[in-house]
Amino acid sequence: MRIYVSADMEGATGVVSALQTRSDHPAEYAFGCKMEFHDVMAVIEGAIEGGAKEILVNDSHARMINLDISGLPENVRLLSGTPKALGMVEGVEGYDGAFFTAYHAMSGTPLAVLDHTVSGATLYDVRLNGHLVGETGINGAVCAAFGVPVALVTGDAAVCREASGLLGENLVTCSVKEAHGNASADCFPPSRTRNLLREAAREATLRIASKRAPVQKISLPYELELTFKYSRQCDVVSYVPGVQRLDGRTVRMRGSDMVEMRRWINVATGLAGAVAL
Repeated sequence: MRIYVSADMEGATGVVSALQTRSDHPAEYAFGCKMEFHDVMAVIEGAIEGGAKEILVNDSHARMINLDISGLPENVRLLSGTPKALGMVEGVEGYDGAFFTAYHAMSGTPLAVLDHTVSGATLYDVRLNGHLVGETGINGAVCAAFGVPVALVTGDAAVCREASGLLGENLVTCSVKEAHGNASADCFPPSRTRNLLREAAREATLRIASKRAPVQKISLPYELELTFKYSRQCDVVSYVPGVQRLDGRTVRMRGSDMVEMRRWINVATGLAGAVAL
């Protein structure tokens, strides 16, 4: 069985502050990297216990060079660095199931640790086929386009609730903390979350094997709306051919290929992020 792991950082054990996720704050960032690796190793252990023979981990946070490959087992590969055409789900095609590890809730979620969607500096919110989505929904839709089920989502309680509402009762979730605000949470210690994550991953792997893991439901054609934080960001993205501007901060793109939609998000946030404010 082949398992794909998309690993973010904001939802990792003990991480509560943006400083812990940013490389320009070395002391705090070292803790974030350590905890991302901790959570990834726990789900790897559980996946192997559940029967996984091959695992690909996609380092999916920021510069995507947060995980130390020297600590990984020999049957695990690491997809490291950026840019990647499909970002957080680059290389997912052909896998039996996907895990979303250390994820966070969508932008605007109350009582969620470090909530944002794709780019906290540029995007206010994202709608896919009329529904507000975060990174779980966007990446889950790409997985669905390849026929890959999402079997496990881990992070804070808020993203677990979001993912369960999106993917249904057959999804396995594992909460490692409960937010008291955007940058505060009641956190379980690593000694406890290792066991919680390992057991959740083992169960998720068994559900993949028994064909019970959920594939996100989404219908064609795809309609993607991006609302930016500033109108100037929207200005530059609206110049891209095929993009329709809806108002001062929102653009829309339509298509029949979710892979194309995911690539378009990358381009749009890249353009918006380059705008001087």
